[in-house]
Amino acid sequence: MKNWKKFASLLLVLVMCLSLAACGGEVEEDVVVTVANQSGQDITSLSIAATTSDEWGEDFVHVVFQDGELMEVALGAYKPSELPGFNILAYGEDGDVLYDTNAEFTVCNGDYIILESPYDNPGITICTSDEYDDLFADYDPYFVEEPQSVDISGYTGCWKMENAPFYFVINDSCEWAAVNLYGEEIGPGYVVAEEGHITLYMEDGSEVISLWQEDEGFLSDVEDNLLVLTDYLMLLPTPEDALSETAYFSDDFADVSINYPIQMTAGPHPNVHNAVNLNAVMEDGTDDYYTNILIAFQPISGFDPYMEKGAATAESYMMIMMDDFMNSMYGDYLIKSIGSDFEDNGDYYSITGYMWLEGSIFSTGDLAQPVRACMEVRYYGPTGYALVAVTTALESRIQNYYDICNNILDTISYSAGWSTAPKARPAQPAYSGDSGDYGTAYYWYDEDGDIWYWNGYENVFISYGSDGYIDSDSGEYMESNDAGWDYDDYYYDDYDPWSDPGDGWDAWSDPGDYYDDGWGDYFG
Repeated sequence: MKNWKKFASLLLVLVMCLSLAACGGEVEEDVVVTVANQSGQDITSLSIAATTSDEWGEDFVHVVFQDGELMEVALGAYKPSELPGFNILAYGEDGDVLYDTNAEFTVCNGDYIILESPYDNPGITICTSDEYDDLFADYDPYFVEEPQSVDISGYTGCWKMENAPFYFVINDSCEWAAVNLYGEEIGPGYVVAEEGHITLYMEDGSEVISLWQEDEGFLSDVEDNLLVLTDYLMLLPTPEDALSETAYFSDDFADVSINYPIQMTAGPHPNVHNAVNLNAVMEDGTDDYYTNILIAFQPISGFDPYMEKGAATAESYMMIMMDDFMNSMYGDYLIKSIGSDFEDNGDYYSITGYMWLEGSIFSTGDLAQPVRACMEVRYYGPTGYALVAVTTALESRIQNYYDICNNILDTISYSAGWSTAPKARPAQPAYSGDSGDYGTAYYWYDEDGDIWYWNGYENVFISYGSDGYIDSDSGEYMESNDAGWDYDDYYYDDYDPWSDPGDGWDAWSDPGDYYDDGWGDYFG
């Protein structure tokens, strides 16, 4: 039994030895390489780290690793089958990074790492000792100057394409970007100077356009399209633009002003008196060529007695007034109109209407797109005039210009000193017994039996008591004698004025030719 145990023990040792011999044939070996500085610069810091490490580790430069010198570097011990790739990080004397790689260089014991020009990519060569002797050993140290910047001063600046709705901006760092007139950007990219011209590339290397200098100070592309140097990057107007400019009305209202954005032109209208006519400066070649804002004081008669009876009566007659303007201005081109958004603004009444017009309204012939327009009418009192603001644009642009028009109207200097309330406006509503009276909107009678509407923050005169009453069950205002107005013909509580297809246009403009180029052929 004792002999058996001794034999089994020897057998186990033999098996273990055989096992170790089978899987332990590889042993770790030191990996030592030689680094040759042929960068043309002195190196102040050098790290070589295995790709398996999260840190750069040791800095092998203790003094200065001069151009032309050799340095022997120990990278550690590895089994041949487990030898990792290596990354290299090096700094120059001025603290600039010369090499910062993720190239996973493969090196073996005895190899040479040649640090060549850092302006090349990656600027590092790995070779054997024999290859070094044949190719690199005769290196003559010298200082490599940085590549000289290319003079592209004749191409720098902001350039507007004459026949397309966008700009190119080129700087002296050989960078470019493009902006279309709607404010949408393309780029940035880089500029390459070539024989007699420059070429603009996207960052992915795709070519955009080549440009040549012309004697007249223009640039041109391969198709002879001209680019004109401009001092200001003028885009199409948006509601966010500052209203920095001032325009005055023509004729009888020459002392009345409005403010408008610098991206628009403003002036009198050739066929409409007492008006300011506004168009986009950069409208040519864009959808905005069919856009216009016209604001004008237009004569009215016969409305004053009804407008002084309160909002309930005024609302009906404002509808008639706006309908008259729509028909007189657009005639047979008017397909459909909807009025909404009547407001009592304290010193004037306003009403807004939305129109669908025949595309044939354009002088250039039948427009393939429907036409949309928006009209706001304001009554400022018994002056003999009403203010009419018409915004017209194609479908894609109507909301943009409608908002701009509203911004402009907010700046008008006109006031007739009139009040929509024919009697003194109470500061607070009469108490009705409801604890929420001063926050809840409701109708109420004053001491004269006339009807007011408390909207939650101020009182609005609705009508004299002889013209209407407050329904005791619903609390709503009711006319005493219905004049026959069918409000269903005009009002839709949930109506979205921009939901239906159609566009707006100003009947008094001369649009000319239509373009829809977007970014054109350069950007697809």
